[in-house]
Amino acid sequence: MLKVIGFLLLLHSAISLIRYRKHLIYKDMADQYHIPLDILLEIIVGFALNMFFGVILDKKFVNIHQFPHKKTYDQALQRPNFKQPGGRGGVFQSVVKDKIGNFDINN
Repeated sequence: MLKVIGFLLLLHSAISLIRYRKHLIYKDMADQYHIPLDILLEIIVGFALNMFFGVILDKKFVNIHQFPHKKTYDQALQRPNFKQPGGRGGVFQSVVKDKIGNFDINN
């Protein structure tokens, strides 16, 4: 519920800031633009509510340092079945193999 209140505070502060900016343009005081204190406090409170209740209290953190199997960097990046195409014909080699048979374009 407090995440919704934080989101609504941020939404209201954005609308208030747009209205304040339009008011300054209407009064030809756009060069004296500064964020009013009440809107700034509303932004800070809304952001703090969203950060605290949306991120910290959800407790859906996943440990990124635990892996199901321990591999070295070189073992993880080794792909023996991966063949990079050498030219324009190498891209269509699998299609040609299906249509014609066991045919190697590169040779």
